[in-house]
Order: sequence, then structure tokens, then C-alpha cells
Amino acid sequence: MRENVFLRYGFSLLIALPIGFLLLFPQLIHCFRIQSSDQFRMLTGAPNVYIHQTATNQQVNQFSQHLLAARQRIQRFWGDRRGQAILIYCPYQADYEQYCAGGEGAGCSLGMPWGTSYLILGPDGNNTDVIAHELCHDELFARLGWWRVKQQIPQWFNEGLALMVDYRFSNPSVWETPDSSSHDRSVWVETGPMHYPPSPMLKLSELETTREFFGNNATHTMLAYQTAADEVARWLLIAGHKSVPILTHEIADGDDFGDAYRQLERAKREKK
Repeated sequence: MRENVFLRYGFSLLIALPIGFLLLFPQLIHCFRIQSSDQFRMLTGAPNVYIHQTATNQQVNQFSQHLLAARQRIQRFWGDRRGQAILIYCPYQADYEQYCAGGEGAGCSLGMPWGTSYLILGPDGNNTDVIAHELCHDELFARLGWWRVKQQIPQWFNEGLALMVDYRFSNPSVWETPDSSSHDRSVWVETGPMHYPPSPMLKLSELETTREFFGNNATHTMLAYQTAADEVARWLLIAGHKSVPILTHEIADGDDFGDAYRQLERAKREKK
């Protein structure tokens, strides 16, 4: 009798949990249904890239160019591309909010425990920097999986790494030498990183989780971004960007993030 009660309620719970999760996060339902939505069209020659029907031809052409440049940047940074995320571009804020909770920022990433991931770009997301930023999140997700990223990768590293290919926040010279022949003009603009109001920098130990990184206020989040960017840039200048895939490989093999992170930096210092 007790076993029957357990099975009955256990089975009910297995059904209720995912339904409740989807009710709490309706944006996921929209993402799941993107392939059958008549409000979106697939970008020609780019499977898994969906653009809202309201996008003009000019916006579509710009998005295609920015996506190509962003993918090339990811290729240079990681050495190869493994991300398989579904990209969703919404040129209007009201549509963006249907797919990205809160509708904040220029883009957001949603990774599922079973491996599927979605990158949603909003009205301000039609540029190389934003797309490269979100693609970098997906590269980490593709290499380590949802569980390892959530449990082993501190949020400051996840965000800081994405900021290294996002030249709104970082200088490309941290890891690559600009080539004036490139079509990606955003790499060569002579503006520096974004500046923030003077305030004490945050401790990395205070930015381990998503809630710690984003869960305060706008000023805190901007300082969190700057702290993360400064730390990862410092590490890359010593360890080199080719250490990034080595780091993820070692974590995938079971090494602790902190140990592997420090060891790669230490090894480079000893060679100098």
C-alpha cells in the first residue's frame, strides 16, 4: 500500500514539476515552439536562426553580417565552434520580452539541462559584440554541459569570458591583433571599454552565483561586469586565450575549476 501511494504521488510530482516550471517561465514555452511559430522565419542559409517577421530587409541583412562576424570571432577565440544554440532575433521590445524574461539587456541566454540552448537577441542585439557575447556563453555550455556550468563555473568567469569577445567592454588586443582587412569594423573602433561611476570593485567571491552577479541593482551589475572583465583579461594576458579550451577540457575531465584556472596561469608564469 505504501509503495502504491509513493508511486502515485511520485508520478504526479514528476508531471507537476515541469508544468509548474513552464508556468513560472512562459518564455521557455515560446522558445520551445519557435520552429512552428508563424511569427518567425528561418534565416536563409543559417539553420536554427529565427528572425521575427517584423524585421526589415535591412535589419535582416545587417543581422546576417553581424552573425558571420561574431561566429568568426568565436572561432578565433576558442579555436573551433561547437555551440548549437537556437538564435532568436526580435527587433521590437514587446516581442523580445516574450522570449527573454524581463526584457532587459540586448540579449540573453537560456540553457536547458537536456542540452538545448537558446540565444535571444533584442532590439539592441543586432550587432557583432552582443551576438559574440551570447555565442561565447553557448560555447562554454556546449563544452561542459548545463550541470557543470551551473555547479562548477563561477558566474564571474562565465560573464568575464563572454566580455572578452564583446568589445563594448574589452579591448581586442587582450587576446588578438586587429587586422585592418577584416570586415568586422567594430573590432577596430578606437573607443575604450565602457566606464562606470567610481566605486570600490567587487570581490570575485561575491560573484560566484547568478543571483550574486545580477541580483542586486543596475550599478552592482555593471560593477560585476567590470570586475569579471578585469579578472579574465588579467588571466588571459598571462595564460593566453589558447588556455581557454584547455581549461574547459580539464574541467570536463573532472578537475576543479579553481585549481585548473590557477595552474594554467602558474605554468605560463614559470615559462617566462
